[in-house]
Amino acid sequence: MSNPPSNPAFKSTPSHPAPTHLAPTHPATKKSAFIAIPTYNEAENIESLITEIRQIAQTVKDWDIKILIIDDNSPDGTGAIVKKLQKQTPANTGHPSTPGTDLHLISGDKKGLGAAYTRGFNHILKNFAPDFIFQMDADFQHSPKDIPRFLKKAEEGWDFIIGSRYIAGGDYPNWSFKRKLYSWGANLIARFIAGIYNIEDCTSGFRCISAQFLRSFDLKTLKSDGYAFQMSLLHAANKKRIPIIQIPILFPNRRSGRSKLGHKDIREFFFNAIKLRFKRYRWLDPPNNQKAP
Repeated sequence: MSNPPSNPAFKSTPSHPAPTHLAPTHPATKKSAFIAIPTYNEAENIESLITEIRQIAQTVKDWDIKILIIDDNSPDGTGAIVKKLQKQTPANTGHPSTPGTDLHLISGDKKGLGAAYTRGFNHILKNFAPDFIFQMDADFQHSPKDIPRFLKKAEEGWDFIIGSRYIAGGDYPNWSFKRKLYSWGANLIARFIAGIYNIEDCTSGFRCISAQFLRSFDLKTLKSDGYAFQMSLLHAANKKRIPIIQIPILFPNRRSGRSKLGHKDIREFFFNAIKLRFKRYRWLDPPNNQKAP
């Protein structure tokens, strides 16, 4: 459940540069967005999540929204549930498309969150032509109800929209102190070791990203197979100085299942931050010194 956009405390936080290519208020043709969702043993959540996203997609008139499930060969049958949902008719789903065309599935070996996103993004960019791609968890810690808010910022011209727990209006209710400590620590590492100073929530996994940016470089050069992928991708966007903005979100505990974060991911995150501190990008554009409003 998320705060309503009309809440005075519910404000977006821009990070420079501000967009210079504002999208038209009423585009002549629909824009396209893909929601990429990595899964491993999410059988308890996946059907409800897909159903809710499909319902939200109906309410967003100017966007064609599709879903890609990137399943790491889940032994609990997550993939089988997705295949069942692909066969549903438009009458059953309420989605104005032929069966299965709004829902896609790819499977592969479990190699980590970053490896899954790299595989999923490359599949989308190779086979489709979306304007934006979402990163989203399958456990309802990211609310589908927030999707229209991300798309609104995309329409305003922002290329990288982050759902933030750490700006005014954002929160993480019911978290344990230990979990808060891990999250605070990870963000401190990303901001002050990796050098992503201008972003309050560097580890958020709820994002809406310009496909044009994702096409501009080889995702494999990020060299992050685990959770460090989130930091590495944001670091690349920050260095390229594309328009980035944060919007507040509520981030509750997962509805069902268990977290996949392990000690290996924590170690990779820390050492990746050190590498990013000194990383140079061959494709880096000249600095854009425009200030955000």
